[in-house]
Order: sequence, then C-alpha cells, then structure tokens
Amino acid sequence: MGCPMFTLMERAGQAAFNHLKQCWPYARRIVILVGSGNNGGDGYIVAKLAKAFGWQVSVAAINPDGQLTGDAWQAQQNWWAAQGTVLPWQDVDLSSFDVIVDALLGTGLSGTVKANFSQAITAINQADVPVLSIDIPSGLHADLGYPLGHCVQADSTVTFVGKKIGLTSGQGKSYSGKLIYNDLGIGKSFASLAKPVAHLISFAHLPKLAPRANHAHKGQFGRLLCIGADQDMPGSIRMTSEAALRSGAGLVRAYCHSDNRTTIAMGRPELMLSSDNINQQLTWASGLAIGPGLGQNDWGHELFVHVFNHLMQHTKPLVIDADGLNILAAEKMGLRQRLDNKRVVLTPHPGEAARLLGCSTTDIEHNRLQSVQEIARQYHAVCVLKGAGTMISNGRHTWICQDGNPGMATGGMGDVLTGIIAALLCQGMNATQAALYGVCLHSAAADKVARQYGQRGMLATDLFDPLRVLINNP
Repeated sequence: MGCPMFTLMERAGQAAFNHLKQCWPYARRIVILVGSGNNGGDGYIVAKLAKAFGWQVSVAAINPDGQLTGDAWQAQQNWWAAQGTVLPWQDVDLSSFDVIVDALLGTGLSGTVKANFSQAITAINQADVPVLSIDIPSGLHADLGYPLGHCVQADSTVTFVGKKIGLTSGQGKSYSGKLIYNDLGIGKSFASLAKPVAHLISFAHLPKLAPRANHAHKGQFGRLLCIGADQDMPGSIRMTSEAALRSGAGLVRAYCHSDNRTTIAMGRPELMLSSDNINQQLTWASGLAIGPGLGQNDWGHELFVHVFNHLMQHTKPLVIDADGLNILAAEKMGLRQRLDNKRVVLTPHPGEAARLLGCSTTDIEHNRLQSVQEIARQYHAVCVLKGAGTMISNGRHTWICQDGNPGMATGGMGDVLTGIIAALLCQGMNATQAALYGVCLHSAAADKVARQYGQRGMLATDLFDPLRVLINNP
C-alpha cells in the first residue's frame, strides 16, 4: 500500500494516545504493559507520546530483558532514547495508576495464552483500573471472538486498518468494551485489497420507511397468524402478537391452546384469538410466525406439521422461533428443503442454533460467523443468530448489528423480535430486509429504554412504546 510498517506503527500509537487523552483527560499516571511483538511496539510509541505530554509513564514488560525485532525494536529504542525505562510487570502495582494500556498480545495469537501472559492478564483484570487495549484485547481470538484461555477485559479498544470480526459479536464484543476504529490513513487501499466477511449495520444508518398513503387500509399491511402458547405458556405468543401490532401489521391473530385464550386476550382487545380450525386460520393469514410458547408435545408438533403442509401449497412469509426451531431441528431432514430464504426467517439463540446444527452451544459461540452462515445455507432461510452483536445471514451475505445492550438479556426479548420481523414481512419486505430492519429496530428500541431508565430491570414489553416511536420517526 506504499506505507512503511514503522510509519503505520507510529500512526497506531498516535491514534491510541489520542483516544487515551479523549477518554481519560484527567489521567496523570499511566502504565503500559508490553509484549515482544508489534502490539508491544505500539505500546512503546504510546509511552513516548504520553511522556512528552507530561504524564507519568511506566512501561512494564513480560520479559524486560527480551530482544525485540523489526519495527517493535525501533519503537523500543526510541523509548529508551527518550530516557524511558522498562520494568518487569510483577514489580508494578497496577492498581496505583489512572489507566492501564494493554499492548501485550495482538491479532496473531491463535493458541492458548502462555502462563506468563495469563498471569499479567489476570492482574490487569483484578486491578480495578480503566483499561485501553491496543488493536485487540490481549488473549482474544481476532477472527472467532472468544478468549484463548485468558483475556483482558477492556473498557475501550482502538483497532486499526480493518475491523476484526472477533471484536463485534459474542464474547468479543463484551471483552473489547467501546470499540474505536482508525484506518491509519490506508483504509481505501486496504478496502480495495481485502474482501469483507460481514457488514456492520445499525438502525440509524438504515433507510427510512416510506410514509403510508392517506387512503391506506388495514388489509394492505398483512394478516399475521402467530402460532404458539401451549398450556401454561401464554406470555410468549402475546408478546409476539402485540409486537407485531406495534410494528405496523394490519391484523394479528394469535393461535393458542384453548386454556390460554382469556389470559392472552386481557388488556389487548385489538388482538384476535383462535384455538381451533387451524387450516382455516392458515388460509386467512398472509404471513405466519410459529414457535413462541409452542412446546414440544403432540399439540405443538401437530401444529408445526400443519403449517408446513400449508406452505407446500401456499407461498407465504414465515418466522420460526423458540420451540418451532427445536421441532425443526428434530425433523430437519424432512422439512428444511421446504423453506425459502426469500420468505423465511429463523431466529435462534445459541442453544437453538446448536440443535439446528447438531453441535454444542460452545461450538456456536466459538464461531458465530460460520454458524449463522451454515444455518442459513442448510435450512434455505435467513438466519438471525441472537446475542451480543446479533448476526444475520442469508447464506450469501452476513451482517452484524451494532445496536443493543446487556439489558436485553431477559425473558421475552426474542418473542418481541419475532413479532417485529413477522410484521415487516407481512408489510412487504423480503426475508433479508425484514431481518435486518427488525433486528436493528428491536435493538435500537432497547437502547432507547436503557438511556432513559437503565439496563437492569428492562422488560421485553418496555420496548413497545419506543418501538412505535422509532418505526414512525427513525
């Protein structure tokens, strides 16, 4: 790209230092933990800049007597020329500093973190001091986003040139904290050479929905049938159905076990109900959602088979969630060939995804990108793999949602998402569009709740009001 590697290292150090000043402007004492590779070289440059700025700077190394090579060696020489010193990390009281800068391990790590590094990482995490990681939290797998034994828990991470997928989803999103990107001045050249494996999306950057025509009527916005709620499980399908209404579906009917009719109907007279004549209800519907509260007993299995038999004769959009996914996984060889990725969306959490692929939840979380793509391909559907940094794939392209917060880790959030996506399908979006818009809208509504009330105590039904606001005034 026509740029010397040491120049890139200097730019990386400058970018990290700029963020350090911006996030912790009142810091005076910082410690930089360095390894022996280029990540450590970045750390030496930050140290020199911070010292020149007037801060008290300590550099602590895993192996202070080790011989560095290449650009990292040059950065170390410049630090010594600036009268800097390097101490063994064990001789430094990390808790006495204002900020810790993590420059131990970079993106090249693939095996388990070695003992000397893992001890330093544990000390960083126990110090109760803000942490800035350079390029990637030390110990995190850059591509797969899970800790390789031990991993720094960063408050912020400044990453360079390309955004590493391991920082954007699952555990990696949590370990990296606030993610800051800097292309080091070679972003355009890099983009011309490197093909992205996924695209980051957020609600703020999605196209706005067109206003409705003045002469619009409810029949134009879909007739959605939400199927679920076996005995003693009324809440899920109620949340799915109400979320669909709040997302603009024209008519919504919940099909539930007869024991749940009264519970589901209370407080929402706009919601229609049924518990018999499933074929008649399927004929009425222009779109379907199945799974929330469905259960895996004979009642749920029979309904699931009715839906698929109906879809063999009638082309309609469909969202499958919760126990619908578990039934699909159990009978996948007979059913998955009937799906259509232009009209069908699957919304598994990692446990359900593991059942769909016949593996463990750990396998899913250790490679979320491959998992979401494989489900989309095997089941001929758009897959939404829920979790921090929710991933969406149609088998050809993959997206990662940047919206959302930990307050969403509560019961019912997935049921609400199912209703949102199903409503968008009924209003004319294809499966990919509905999944992308629905995931981001759902997460943005949760962020709006978190800003107003905080994350703890957030309920899935808290999203209904901000959901309605956002879908009309994004």
